[in-house]
Amino acid sequence: MSDPDRTLTIRRILVALDASSHSLAVVEAAVELAARLEAELLGLFVEDIELLRLADSPYARELLYPSAKEVPLSRASMEAKLRAQSEQARKALVASAERSQVRCSFRIVRGEVTSEILAAASEADLLALGRIGWSFGSQVRMGSTALEVATSAIPVLLVSEQGVPPDARLVVHYDGSAAARRGLLTAAQLTRPGKGGITVLLAAANRQRASMMQDEVNALLEGKGIAVRYREIDPQDEMSLFRALKAEKPGILVLGGRESLRKSQSIEVLLREIEMPLLLLGDGSEPEAE
Repeated sequence: MSDPDRTLTIRRILVALDASSHSLAVVEAAVELAARLEAELLGLFVEDIELLRLADSPYARELLYPSAKEVPLSRASMEAKLRAQSEQARKALVASAERSQVRCSFRIVRGEVTSEILAAASEADLLALGRIGWSFGSQVRMGSTALEVATSAIPVLLVSEQGVPPDARLVVHYDGSAAARRGLLTAAQLTRPGKGGITVLLAAANRQRASMMQDEVNALLEGKGIAVRYREIDPQDEMSLFRALKAEKPGILVLGGRESLRKSQSIEVLLREIEMPLLLLGDGSEPEAE
């Protein structure tokens, strides 16, 4: 396992794509991140095997829009739709990458969506995907994929439907742990000196502990030219976190490890309650803060 005090090295970013507007927001966020880090983008489109199996059923029907007419659904027509979607996704990725002069590649695989994304993520340093929405407007499937990835060991950027605004501020959850230090240092790596800055949420049980954490953060960021502001939150009160995040819109929440929230909040609750993009690092196996 890598030293948790070190930043996450991001050289290859996997982007899980479909043809929805939500997915296009993921493309823009991933391209912006790749441009900052001089990283390579790996686009992935999964042809959902479950949809193809559904199309094999003699009872499968497709509802045409806007006529609301029902017509038989066949494997051939479903494959054609998936090809059209994958081409739309490829063009969006390539166009955005070219505008930002980011290297990119694109591939198509067929299989179960979550399994294929998780398998492909092993080839990259970071996975970027949307929190909801997958092919043909199925929110449940992509929501479950996002949740499974969020609770795994994979570094991931989960993008909301609104995308990542250009003035989004990085918001770091800091509890003094090794994972929190890694999150802070990674956020510093992503922040351009003199622009924006970082908000640090000090998860401390009392004012004395918060003061100690603030000194730690100042020491870690010394000489980096990054403006920092602080908010204190109660680690035992999930509403304290939600109120702080609401005040920081637009922003991107950075968590150095999955364990940061498990005492009082779960990743699932966080995904359900907040809309801002979420950058999750680490595998959650670091020791807890004292």
